[in-house]
Amino acid sequence: MTVTNQLDIISDTDAYAGPIGKKRKEFCVRFTQQKQDVFRRIESEVAKQVKANGEVISCHKGCSVCCVLYVEAEIQECEAIVYYLYRNPVAMDHFLRQYAAWRKRMRLLGNPFARCEEILHQHGQGRLSQGDQKTLLSALASYHDQNIPCSFLADGVCSIYAVRPYVCVNHYVTTPAEWCRVENWCNPDFPDRPRVYMISIDDLYDCSFYYGSLGRPVIGFMQTTVYRILTGGLEYVSELTGLETPAAETT
Repeated sequence: MTVTNQLDIISDTDAYAGPIGKKRKEFCVRFTQQKQDVFRRIESEVAKQVKANGEVISCHKGCSVCCVLYVEAEIQECEAIVYYLYRNPVAMDHFLRQYAAWRKRMRLLGNPFARCEEILHQHGQGRLSQGDQKTLLSALASYHDQNIPCSFLADGVCSIYAVRPYVCVNHYVTTPAEWCRVENWCNPDFPDRPRVYMISIDDLYDCSFYYGSLGRPVIGFMQTTVYRILTGGLEYVSELTGLETPAAETT
């Protein structure tokens, strides 16, 4: 019995069944294709900026220093990752094993990021109060301190590289990898800071979806959102987005 069957993961047959399931699948395929175009655009624009400054990108395959950060992703990205996992059972089983270990560790810490996710879900890209900002920053700093590898990291390599979140793609450095280590840049006595390159892209605020239209970007902690879509399916997606699944299209 695989890990996939041991846990309450909805089967891919059920996940993409019926008219709404078909729309869901088509959306994931289309979104992934569009995302690849955005990836190339980001890489091209960043490369131009880096070259213009006479620098060289130091990020490379196998470098996973930044893969311990709190990563946010939009619901559309998480849906595409879920579809990718259904089509790649090795990556699925690896994620479920790693995520189970991550959840156990978070419980021991008292689930300090539950409030953080709640704030992100409620506000999306809206302005946060000073209190919420403080809560978010405190949770992010606490997470950094744990130095926990992303649940999608397999032998130092991203197992969902083709559909990784925009926040991961749109992040390049031209400085030594050790400068990116959390224990260094969170240390006020450490003199060096990573030289980060990013570009502004409208695709990060897309509100299109496979049923209805999102009133605002819906974001959350990437690993948790993916897991809850795998286990909660459309019921969880509807809860998270606030969109009611059309009853006539669920059968």
